[in-house]
Amino acid sequence: MLRRAACYAAIVLVVSSEAPSPQDAGRGRRLIQLFAFHFPPSNASGAARPGRLARYLPDHGVECRVTACAAPGAASSPRTAYLEPGDARGKWRLALWLAKALQRIAPYNEQLPWLAAALEHSFNANRAEPACAVLSTSPPLAAHLAALLFRLRFGVPWIADFRDPLAGNPFRNRPWARGYDEWLESLIVRNASAVLLTNDPAAERLRKRHPEAAPKIHVLWNGFDPQSPAVRPAPAVSPRRLVHAGSLYGPRRPDALLRALASLYRSGRLQPGEWLVQFIGPFEADTFAGCAEALDSLQKAGLVELRGGLRPREELDAAVAQASLLLLLDLTGSAESVQVPAKLFDYIRSGLPVVAWSPPGSPTRSVLERSGLPCLLFEPGEPENQIAERLLAWLENPPSPAQPSEWFLETFDGARQAGHVARLIEDLAGTAAKR
Repeated sequence: MLRRAACYAAIVLVVSSEAPSPQDAGRGRRLIQLFAFHFPPSNASGAARPGRLARYLPDHGVECRVTACAAPGAASSPRTAYLEPGDARGKWRLALWLAKALQRIAPYNEQLPWLAAALEHSFNANRAEPACAVLSTSPPLAAHLAALLFRLRFGVPWIADFRDPLAGNPFRNRPWARGYDEWLESLIVRNASAVLLTNDPAAERLRKRHPEAAPKIHVLWNGFDPQSPAVRPAPAVSPRRLVHAGSLYGPRRPDALLRALASLYRSGRLQPGEWLVQFIGPFEADTFAGCAEALDSLQKAGLVELRGGLRPREELDAAVAQASLLLLLDLTGSAESVQVPAKLFDYIRSGLPVVAWSPPGSPTRSVLERSGLPCLLFEPGEPENQIAERLLAWLENPPSPAQPSEWFLETFDGARQAGHVARLIEDLAGTAAKR
């Protein structure tokens, strides 16, 4: 109850800080306010989706005014503002103080201090050039809260895009915070004019939790930027490489893979110098805790390399280009998954064969099976000896790269997907204008 009261207090404080704008502000305009904490040139995985929308929505008659968090190499422009929490000024300093206080008691890092600067910028910009709608993408949750307050302030339709689920998310796994997530999800779904999920199973789960909101829940898959060249593999390097390019966090742990590789090494069926397994990107302190002994022996043999921390995009692409096989871990700590790792789409565009762990019936498996690429798919909990034998067959005779299927190239084209969002914006803005 304390958290709920504090959230309502924040809403009242910010929304009541100025007199309400006219109800018809922004009607008929094809400009939207986009809240995206992660936005290019940030190489955080969450930046790619809003980046594609901002690039391709103008092709469909919708301009984007973007409010994002500062990132290395980012430079603000008239249409894009990169802001740090400390950028809040004047009366917004009080909102910043309140947001910091709320963040201290929140169970997860929702990036709440960024809210004050984001709202100051967007409110001021909207007075000069009203938007016809607001779109937010999360995580972090601060983007949705900014959009909620923007909607309450200006009365425009709101599209809430969930790149990851909120309630029931296996990576938000503190049992005592379950009610917090459920309440926030309900708050967002009730107030949003439309809700986007990245796949059908995730959307269906949300419809079951909120049947009254089912008509406004839509699917917008993740995808790829057709103007961004695909990585072209050149895997004629020695040793051959199995590469995981990107973050490892939560239950996405390579325990089964590394234990299987260690077993093959101990039995003499995997020799140093034949293969190198590379993990390139951030990982958590306990990511390798369940396979520490296997990791140690493989590193000493020169069979595994760890390159932690957030890596430049060029480094990730170079590692993928030199790979013979790519590794994907769609693991949630349970027997099912409704999340699709964002790297999947870049992996498939490369044409390289994929070694993946993913539960049966998952959307990740569905995409891989229809991708046109050779895929070696393991289930969570598959016996270690079985993993070792199946993996060895691929290591001894790795498949060649292949062309992605036409289904994949059409379904996940970011320019096409932006067209769907543009039509949704037009429908929502048109309905709002008739009221």
